[in-house]
Amino acid sequence: MKNECGESVPEILNLISIQRMRRTGLAIVATLISAASVAAELPTLENPSTLSGTPTSASFRGGVSSDSGQSYLPSFGSNDPLSITAEIQVEPQHVGSFGNLYVLIQSGNDFFMQSDDGSFSVWNLNPATLQASASDKVLTTIEPLTILENIKLGPLGLANAAFSIYLAYDSTLNSGEIYFSGTPIALSIAAYDPLEYTSNTSQIIDTTVFDSSRDREIPVLVYLPDTISPAPVVLFSHGLGGNRFNVVYLAEHWSQRGYAVFNMQHPGSDESILDVPASEVLASFTAAASLGNSILRIQDVSAVIDQLEIWNDDPSNALNQRLDLTRIGMSGHSFGAKTTQSVSGENMPAISEETTDSRIKAATMFSPSIPSFGDPVAAFADITIPWLLMTGTDDNAVIPGVGSDVEGRLAVFPALPPGNKYELVLLEGEHHAFTDHELSGFQNPRNPAHHPIIKALSTAFWDSWLSSDASAKTWLEGAAAEAILEPGDTWQFK
Repeated sequence: MKNECGESVPEILNLISIQRMRRTGLAIVATLISAASVAAELPTLENPSTLSGTPTSASFRGGVSSDSGQSYLPSFGSNDPLSITAEIQVEPQHVGSFGNLYVLIQSGNDFFMQSDDGSFSVWNLNPATLQASASDKVLTTIEPLTILENIKLGPLGLANAAFSIYLAYDSTLNSGEIYFSGTPIALSIAAYDPLEYTSNTSQIIDTTVFDSSRDREIPVLVYLPDTISPAPVVLFSHGLGGNRFNVVYLAEHWSQRGYAVFNMQHPGSDESILDVPASEVLASFTAAASLGNSILRIQDVSAVIDQLEIWNDDPSNALNQRLDLTRIGMSGHSFGAKTTQSVSGENMPAISEETTDSRIKAATMFSPSIPSFGDPVAAFADITIPWLLMTGTDDNAVIPGVGSDVEGRLAVFPALPPGNKYELVLLEGEHHAFTDHELSGFQNPRNPAHHPIIKALSTAFWDSWLSSDASAKTWLEGAAAEAILEPGDTWQFK
């Protein structure tokens, strides 16, 4: 859903006399529920009025909260879970009579009315078409309403929008008259911002997954968000000679955006290969960059996901019911990017067994590479999930090889089939620009803009494809994503 807001919200004390307004396709999903009680702190809505303009003793209260009614505010972030509560105090003589309750929302020049099934539809301001949100009910002294309950409007495509919510009722004792709030509940939603924190990291757990079928231990560093609902999952695979601590800046940020992050460490191609004399490091790296270690890494990914399913169902585990395993993202750097490609759809003819794990729904590759042999188009032909590639104009691997130099990294995106594929190329971004590693000694100091750009684009990608956030996708594919780049950086998608 998309919305365009006007510059201001006009007075609508005489709502029904307005005859013509612009229609749009905006739809708002909400729920209208009678509540047992309404918080006493609800703000009073001024200027109660009637259709005929006669005085009324009816009163209206309402507000928007993101903290369970502890405070009511007019402005919120795009990912704040909102509850909109209200109450109508009807005139004493109407108590016990039959009547209808109305909830109307104005956005710019458009009006929407809530039906008794909870849905909203465009209202043309014709009294004959006005629908009640609660029909033919016996009116009580106080009619409490819950218009929204713990709903994030930003992901529905309503970021950077403003709304005015009006309450009204009528009674069969005074047919044709409508009693309404002349002052609305005001609500504005900020623009989508992928660098804004929407949660906190509640736990950091350094643990191990044991794959008994291979007698193999896989260290895993876990960052858990403090979200109430089960969190989408993002796995990270480090590069050759790395460890689970290589991208802490990303793990922290993603968890503070509501994702459960699992940084894996792959024995045999991790930091253990550095335990050799300096003269033997290159040989150690070359030996570790083997097909055998590629297979071990691929198996590590599926083994970790298998273990997450067990932990998520174990009441005694800290991860119990904390994970939404229907929404798993996979990511990795360099050799970890190759691992990510392998489990996310790349055809691997050199490996006899199936490498794609269908539980992975989206993938991000930092320093990707084309296959060392064969046709890249054929290798990537069966990729059906969203992919995000990030590389740099100086992104060359420690071990020279086909597909792992800048030309090979830049050849991945053109070879991908179209449909939800994205690529960032950072000007002068070198191989470790995407990690917490120090840059190579011959490089200039790290560009301070790189990590924020990486965090923003990767977060908007996860929000788009793991959290189904319509505002994030609009941001990712619009001018806002381009605006955060440095001169010389390139961003494209297909």
